[in-house]
This record gives sequence, structure tokens and C-alpha cells, in this order.
Amino acid sequence: MSPVAEIIKRDIKLAARSGGAWSYGLVFMAFFLALCAIALGGKLQTLKDLSIPLIWLSILFASLLSISHIFRQDMEDGTMAQFKLARLSSMTIASAKTLSFALIYLLPLILTTPIWSQFFGLGSAELVGLCLALLIALPAIAIYVAVSGALLCAKQSGGFLAIILTAPLLIPTLIFGIAAAQNFSDAGIAAMEFRILAGLSFISIAIGLPASAAALSANLEG
Repeated sequence: MSPVAEIIKRDIKLAARSGGAWSYGLVFMAFFLALCAIALGGKLQTLKDLSIPLIWLSILFASLLSISHIFRQDMEDGTMAQFKLARLSSMTIASAKTLSFALIYLLPLILTTPIWSQFFGLGSAELVGLCLALLIALPAIAIYVAVSGALLCAKQSGGFLAIILTAPLLIPTLIFGIAAAQNFSDAGIAAMEFRILAGLSFISIAIGLPASAAALSANLEG
């Protein structure tokens, strides 16, 4: 089994034994959307009009809530040092941990989208567009959050700083992700916004992963 697969397998086992820590993002998402619905007065048409932006925001905020699970815990308990002693490259570690984060913390958020679509009264076409946009944007979300996680993994705190670092990177993904989901019923998967969203994910892989690996290497050597 490859080192990347071994790290992912290990992280999944640890998440299963964590007593539900992996689900904190889901709880936050539920509270965020419920409070937004209350604040908007519970009017169905208003909720439907704003549902796609609200679901996108809830997923991005929930992903930032889980930022410490990417690298910091392994840095504090010495696991990262063991990875380096095993001669694993920083790129291998960063790639594996980012994939683990996407599978354990982000994918469950996306999988609950059909539930929230019923809550907000979304149609089937809007739901499909939203899910497709989120899945296409998944690499960008995971990698950009991982970049901030790698930069801050040696710090005991830094939640607000993580938001400041990550928000500018995620804003283009948020803008085109919302637009892609909203325009899916008219243009389908061929909509220009979907192509731009895919391009943003490819750019994140090309730029974000090396940046995450470099930040992780600097913290390990510091």
C-alpha cells in the first residue's frame, strides 16, 4: 500500500475512534442554516432564493472550523516528525492529509445537501447543480484550507487568522460555485461557471499543494 493510502487509512480509523469529532462540522452547518432560516423570518420564497448561497457559506465555514484536524494534531503528538523520519516527502504528507480532510470532513457536508434542499424547498435541477458545483469545487476548498492549516500548524491558536488567510483564496470559488449552481437549470454542466470552477480547482492543485508542502516543511524544520 502506498504511503498516501496508509496515511488516509490511519486518519479514517482515528476519526472513527474520535467519538464523533468528525461530525462537528455537520452540527455547525445545521445550526448555521437553522439560525439563518429564523433570521430570515421563515418565509419559504426568501429561503429558496437564498438557499444556494447559504449552503455554500455553511460548508465553507464548517471547513474552516475543522482546520486544526488537518496538520496541527499530528504536529503536536509527534506524528509529523515520525513521517519525516520515515523519509516521507512534505508533498506526500500534504497530499495525503488534504485527501483525508476532504473525505472525512468535507464530503459528509456535501452528502447532506439533499436534506437541506428539502428544508429550503429547492427543486431537483437546483439540487443537482448545487451538488455538482460543490463536488467540482471540493479540491479547491480542501487545498486552500490545507494551506492555511499548514501555515498555522505550529501555533496553538489562530482560528481568526486562518479565516483571514483562507477567505481571499476561497472567495472566487464561492462566487463561481454559487453562479454555477444557480445557472445549472438553464445551461446545464456546460455553463461557463462550471468550467471556471473546474479551472479554479486545477489551479489549487497546481499551486496550493506545493504551497502547503512548503509551509509544512518549514514548520517541521523550524
